[in-house]
Amino acid sequence: MTDHPTQGELEDFVWKRLPSERVRVIVSHLIRGCESCSAFLAPHFNALHGEGMPPERVLSAQESAEYDSVMERTIRRISRISQRAADVLEGRKQEALSLLAVSGVEGLPEAPSHLRGVPLFEALLARSWSLRHEDPGEMVRLAEWALALAQTPDFAELSERQTADLRCRAWMELGNAYRVADNLAEAEKALAKATEVFVQGTQDDLLSARLFDIQASLYSDRRRFDLAGAAVDMVFSIYKRHGDDHMAGRTLISKGVYTGYQGDSEEAVRLLEQGLALIDEHRDPRLVYVALHNQARFLVDCDRLREARIALWKLKSRGLDPGGRINELKVRWLEAQVNAGLGELDRAEQALAEVQRGFEEIDLGYKAALAGLERGSLLLRRDKTAEAVPVVLEAADVFMALGIGREAGASVLLLRKTFEQQLADTALLEYVIDLLRRGEEAAG
Repeated sequence: MTDHPTQGELEDFVWKRLPSERVRVIVSHLIRGCESCSAFLAPHFNALHGEGMPPERVLSAQESAEYDSVMERTIRRISRISQRAADVLEGRKQEALSLLAVSGVEGLPEAPSHLRGVPLFEALLARSWSLRHEDPGEMVRLAEWALALAQTPDFAELSERQTADLRCRAWMELGNAYRVADNLAEAEKALAKATEVFVQGTQDDLLSARLFDIQASLYSDRRRFDLAGAAVDMVFSIYKRHGDDHMAGRTLISKGVYTGYQGDSEEAVRLLEQGLALIDEHRDPRLVYVALHNQARFLVDCDRLREARIALWKLKSRGLDPGGRINELKVRWLEAQVNAGLGELDRAEQALAEVQRGFEEIDLGYKAALAGLERGSLLLRRDKTAEAVPVVLEAADVFMALGIGREAGASVLLLRKTFEQQLADTALLEYVIDLLRRGEEAAG
């Protein structure tokens, strides 16, 4: 179409600063189907609805009334254009994901032109995120490719600030990938860069929520749960402001976990319950699993064992995907602790033996040895000292071989010497278990 209104006129149209004759011309132009002008107006929905604050005085009520008869059609038109654009981008993203599945990142230079730029960038980040539970190294590699792509000139259709937003996303998702891969120093550097680039962009609310969310996870990994809690408070307020109850609930679940790690298990349970009430199970079933598992875990810490058993029953009855063998073993481990706390020592010992074998089979020596110490403690409670001693000594040998920290190492050595001399000390064993359990929580 020809005779497009200028950008200045479109801005004046948004804020009702044009004479009525020119308003009619622009409305007619939009209704005839000008996609470029409609696309320009797409970010101004709030103002078109009268929710924004204009920089100058608006027109009279009579002049403003002329907008009302056509505004609904204009907004519908812009919405259709935006939805069509989103559908096209999603289709191309899925095509790019298929290309990645077949050719890997090595095939990216041969990607067709219509997939270059945003579709390929979104596909790289989506594929990177999907690998977080199974291949952290590949998660990092794909995020690095996304960052490299974000720094190419393949995004000419984006404004300078939109390009900055895209690069911010690349940096922060790379930072998260480093964090998942336990490279916390590089994660911190990447998130610092993401923050630097963020202020160069549109400073979008939801983008900042994602940045704060990842930063909270990094704080948690560094055992700074107070800072993690402050960060998720900000994230929660953003999602509530945007009316996204699911993401607000997800944030409460994160805060519940951080609160529990700080030792306030009762408050952690309360936050997890609030979060579960807000989230959409169909949108993220894995999140429901995480929330119920942690709820049961903190109920055990509160000595609310029967409620913990109910939470575990709910977890199993929903048929939720635990996300792998490790998580299955963690649930079985929690069941053993509940059984032990309720005095069902036979069942608890059987479960701990299964957990210990399971972790040994997948080469998670720390977790296997910790389950072994707990099993040794149960054997002592059952007056089976002769059986307990070799179990405890074997677990102690594993911890000594792993080169654990100074405080834990000294305590394990003392435990080992005590049991070698047949002086089984239940209080010392429980102290060491508690100390090592905190270390296991820190390691995830």
